[in-house]
Amino acid sequence: MTNWTFVGAGNMASSLIGGLLNNGARTSDLSVVDTSADARNAMQSRFGVTAYEDIAQTPNGNGVVIAVKPHIVEPVCRAMQALNPPLVVSVAAGVSAESMQVWLPDKTAIVRCMPNTPALLGLGATALYANTNCSTEQKQCATTLLSTAGATAWVNEESALDAITALSGSGPAYFFLLIEKMSEAAQALGLSEELSQQFAIQTAFGAASMAKQGEHAPATLRENVTSKGGTTAAALAKFESEGFGDIVKQAMQAAHDRAQALGKEFGSS
Repeated sequence: MTNWTFVGAGNMASSLIGGLLNNGARTSDLSVVDTSADARNAMQSRFGVTAYEDIAQTPNGNGVVIAVKPHIVEPVCRAMQALNPPLVVSVAAGVSAESMQVWLPDKTAIVRCMPNTPALLGLGATALYANTNCSTEQKQCATTLLSTAGATAWVNEESALDAITALSGSGPAYFFLLIEKMSEAAQALGLSEELSQQFAIQTAFGAASMAKQGEHAPATLRENVTSKGGTTAAALAKFESEGFGDIVKQAMQAAHDRAQALGKEFGSS
């Protein structure tokens, strides 16, 4: 499948459309739906794709990517009853495939996925879940689509997406917070704001790059830079005594629980 209609003209739709075009897709194969005239005009100007105000105006036979806020998913799905799309891919947080199936035509192939914001740079991490109506070919189409935004992986249980939300979906904000606080702490030690932020960001980038190489596990990399009685050991000991590990667990549990609550809030039941 090479023809896609994106419902919603936000950052995630833009990143996926840009990725598809960079990988050889034709503008004539892609379209966008958004109720905002400004958003439609921006997508047409940036990518040259056709933009519509109403999903009923879009070509039949296209796969549909739902890239809207959770509370808009139900009306979007109900508006697709006449289209009977061959595949629906949802990047909306919280709303389950089971709920979407209630609102969509019977036996619709649905892929629900959880990307994260680095997808905007092609550096995302996206987990995907397919309902039982999806064929192997349709799953491959979804993989091809989301791979334009970074790494992908399939999960067998939809409930795993709540854990993925807590890990990679919300995860970029955790690292941004750490960078922010490291920069503030460096300034308190006498460094300039510019230098503090520059080096905090570069340190995060360098550490992540070393971990991504996969030559050593993160724990081994941490041990390698931690000399007994040295500065790093002193810092890590303080993290440990202040309950850093427990804080991370509690924060991710909170994100996980909120993802489940969103599913109930915007679901079909």
